[in-house]
Amino acid sequence: MNLQKCKNCQNKFEGEYCHNCGQRKIGNQRLQMREVITDFFDNTFNLHKGFLFTFWKLIITPGSVAHAYINGKRKSFTNPTRYMVIALAFQTFIDYWFETTKVIENETYYTFSFLSNSLNTSMEIWNIKLAVQYILLSNLFMIILIPALLFLFFKKLKFNYTELLAVNFYFIPTILFITMPLLFVTKVVFGIFVPKELIIFIFTSYMFWSNFSFFKAVSLRERILKIITVIFVFMFIRILILPLVMSLIFPLYY
Repeated sequence: MNLQKCKNCQNKFEGEYCHNCGQRKIGNQRLQMREVITDFFDNTFNLHKGFLFTFWKLIITPGSVAHAYINGKRKSFTNPTRYMVIALAFQTFIDYWFETTKVIENETYYTFSFLSNSLNTSMEIWNIKLAVQYILLSNLFMIILIPALLFLFFKKLKFNYTELLAVNFYFIPTILFITMPLLFVTKVVFGIFVPKELIIFIFTSYMFWSNFSFFKAVSLRERILKIITVIFVFMFIRILILPLVMSLIFPLYY
C-alpha cells in the first residue's frame, strides 16, 4: 500500500485525493507553473465542468438546463453564477481590447416626439452611457428586472424569484456569448459596425426562445403572449423609462 502524508491536514491517504480534506496528491509536490495556470482556470472558470456543453445546451434546449439546475441536477452543467461571471469577464475583455463599444457610440438612439429636444438629447446620452460606461450597472439592472417580470407574469407556476434569477444567470450570459463575438468579428476583422437593431433582434429572439423552452407548463398561446409582453415591458423600461428618469435627475447635454 502506497500511503502518502497530506501536507494540508497531515492525514495519511492513498490515491489521487486525501479522503480527509480533499486536497489533490499533487499538493504534496513542489509548486509548478503549470499547476498555477491550471488552478487559475479551474477555480476561476471551472471550464472542466461542462462549460461548452452548458453553452451548447443553452442554445438548443435552454429550458432543460434551467429545469435541471432548479430540480437539483447540477453536476453536468456549469454553475449559473460562475457562468454569469465568465460572460461578464468575456464581455469586459472584448470591449476593452477591441473597442467594440464604438459600435454603440456610433449609433443614433431613439427620440420621442412627446418629449422636448433637450430631454431627448439627454436620454440619448444616457442610453450611450448605460451601454458603454455603466455597462455592468446596465447588465445588473437587466438581470434583476427580467426575473421580476417573469415572476409576476408566470406567478401561477409557483417559481420563486431566486429560481428565476438563477435561470436568467444562464439565459442572459448566453446572449453575451452570442453577440460579443459578432461585434468582435465585424468590427476587428471586417471593419464594419453591427447596427443596434441586429443586437436587439438577437436579444429578443433568444429571450423569447429560452423562456418559451422553460415555461412549457403554460399553454402555447398564453406562453407566447406573456413572454412577448415581458420582453416589451423590459424594453420599454430600458429604452424609455430608465434614461428618462436619469435625465430628469441628472440632465446631460452635448
